Amino acid sequence: YVLMPYCMMISTCCGLGLGLGLALNFPRDSQEGYGRVNMTFPAMPAVSVCVRVQWDPQWYQVSTMYSYAAAVFTNEFQLRGQLDGTGRILLALIVHGQHRPYKAFFPNDGAWHHLCVTWRKTDGHWAIYVDGVRGDMGSGSDTPRDIHGDGILILGQDQDSFGGNFTEPFVGNITDLNVWDTALEQRQFRTLNGCSSLTQDAIFTWSIDNMTRHPVVGEVPAMLFCPGETAPTVTQH
Repeated sequence: YVLMPYCMMISTCCGLGLGLGLALNFPRDSQEGYGRVNMTFPAMPAVSVCVRVQWDPQWYQVSTMYSYAAAVFTNEFQLRGQLDGTGRILLALIVHGQHRPYKAFFPNDGAWHHLCVTWRKTDGHWAIYVDGVRGDMGSGSDTPRDIHGDGILILGQDQDSFGGNFTEPFVGNITDLNVWDTALEQRQFRTLNGCSSLTQDAIFTWSIDNMTRHPVVGEVPAMLFCPGETAPTVTQH
């Protein structure tokens, strides 16, 4: 599977950047690949997660890009995707076991795409952003409690039990995973999509050294052509 260009360089407001980073490769010939984030998570009344994903265009199964499970509840927080009949990867968010609809999407084009999700307890607001553009959102229909702390965050697999019984594997490449214990706003997601940094500190910042991975998951060089700041948000239809 050949990588498309990817980078993690800071760009100016309307500038372009080109640089080199590292990604995790989840191969098609094994469905056991995963990466585990090595950190202790606090209880979170709000959370935002961003990641850059390169979906293998020859992979047609429902896939989990990441899943966060707690000992008392496995389906705490998860982003999954599936291919539709029109060449799009549809995305769905799961929070507290509640499965939001498959609506936000990116094209099944083998390119890198920047995916961000956010949720907060206060009003149950959630949203999915694709390449800096809001693809779906909702509010209100959620359990008013924190995301449980001391959980396990796994890349590339759904956890059917706490840290195990993996299903619905992802195939492709993943990099630039970052986690915040706050609900970020659309302007911040546009900034991140443009490869710029935030003043808001993340509780986890991408580092392959802070990941434990299955032996089939390799490191690959990844280059990105940074778009700079994107246009104002327009909801996908």
